[in-house]
Amino acid sequence: MILKLQIYSLIYSLIFGVVFYFLLDVFNKYNNKNKLILKIFFSFIFVLGISSLYFWGLIYINNGYLHIYFLFAILVGYLFAYICLHKKENSKM
Repeated sequence: MILKLQIYSLIYSLIFGVVFYFLLDVFNKYNNKNKLILKIFFSFIFVLGISSLYFWGLIYINNGYLHIYFLFAILVGYLFAYICLHKKENSKM
């Protein structure tokens, strides 16, 4: 894969990690009110939807090639959003 495509894929993965954090936060706020069976069902649908969204973006960018460092980039984006939001929530208290 060309370096340009790898950089685009890494940037997409970082941004997706941040978006994933916010989507998961919203999902957890609304899914906690359901019964166990509905929680499992909606969690399954959420995971399918979010992973489909990620792979759709990768197909658009680099024909769907997935490398391990893309997954690390998602994790870094998620942790970045978590740390930034966690600091913001603690400063309000």
